[in-house]
Amino acid sequence: MTDRDGVLAGKVAMVTGSGRGIGLAIAQALTAAGARVYAHDRRVEDRQALTAPLRDRFLAADLAADEEIRGLANAFAAHEPRLDVLVNNAAVQMPQPLTVLSVEDLERTWRVNARAAVELTQYLLPQLGAASTASVINVTSIHETVPYAGNLAYCMAKAALSMFSRVAALELAPLGIRVNSLAPGAIETETNRDVLDAVGRERFKEWIPAGRTGHVEEVAAAALYLASPASSYVTGSTLTVDGGYSQHLVRYRLGH
Repeated sequence: MTDRDGVLAGKVAMVTGSGRGIGLAIAQALTAAGARVYAHDRRVEDRQALTAPLRDRFLAADLAADEEIRGLANAFAAHEPRLDVLVNNAAVQMPQPLTVLSVEDLERTWRVNARAAVELTQYLLPQLGAASTASVINVTSIHETVPYAGNLAYCMAKAALSMFSRVAALELAPLGIRVNSLAPGAIETETNRDVLDAVGRERFKEWIPAGRTGHVEEVAAAALYLASPASSYVTGSTLTVDGGYSQHLVRYRLGH
């Protein structure tokens, strides 16, 4: 599958948290495949980092606030009667162990990483249902299943988002809406850079069977697959993009 295939020609998409990193790469990939993509991030100023046409179809909202989630859905609906692809990618990380985790950080992480995806999908159901077929992609993490000590709130929220994908896949199938999770591993992003630098990339190379960290374009390629007709029989699934990282414990226990 290449960008030239135009596999999403005429389709309409929204990607939350697409001002940078994985979200931006996904928005760019969907655009290159022919979709009309609405970008989103928390602040109006975030659009300045984007290029046309994403900058021209940018919507700002703080997904920790219920009224702004509804406002985001309303703003989209004012422009488009139909939504073919919704990518719930927006996320925050506030690494803290249980011993010091604050209620405020727990709540914000939960709201942005999980609750916002549920609410936005609910509010956009009329537009998703108006598409002949629609795809909802929830960007989770390998830490939906792999514990990450010191990052409790993030792991909990991603696990909840994964279960949302599975239940919503059952409930929305009669409407022609597919719902899947996309779980990245150690990907080279601004958010992950500090962790990768602190631990050391050479150690990650040892832990990851593929022998390297991943790139945002590789996650975007997986998102394009889930958004395209090529995955028309895929729903309620998790597509893991981690170079085998989530399996490294099994690998070492077997002595390989």
